[in-house]
Amino acid sequence: MEKHERIKQYLTLKETAALTATPYATVKRDVDKGLLPAYKVGRKYFIAVPEAEHYAAAKRQLAAIKGRTIKEIMAILPLSYAFIIDEIKQGRLHAVKCGRRFIIPDEELERYLAAAKL
Repeated sequence: MEKHERIKQYLTLKETAALTATPYATVKRDVDKGLLPAYKVGRKYFIAVPEAEHYAAAKRQLAAIKGRTIKEIMAILPLSYAFIIDEIKQGRLHAVKCGRRFIIPDEELERYLAAAKL
């Protein structure tokens, strides 16, 4: 009798978190926000493998961005947190949302500072 190998078609939130190297809570929050499609069966969530792989690739791409957080910019420049957030929201300073924080790419910070010079 042949033993059939089962290929997983769905991953749990815990397996998806391990695949993406992100915390379980981040994956759950992205499911709740609709950023990661999942099926809910009872109290468990299941994510299709192709969707989980696409999500993992997007997370790796975000992690590869070289830049500074708002707190790091505050240590360099005498600017308040509220001012930097306002500049981001107004579109004068471009940032990438990475999880719950903003990352300002180094070249964007240089562009912003050059534009601010008189």
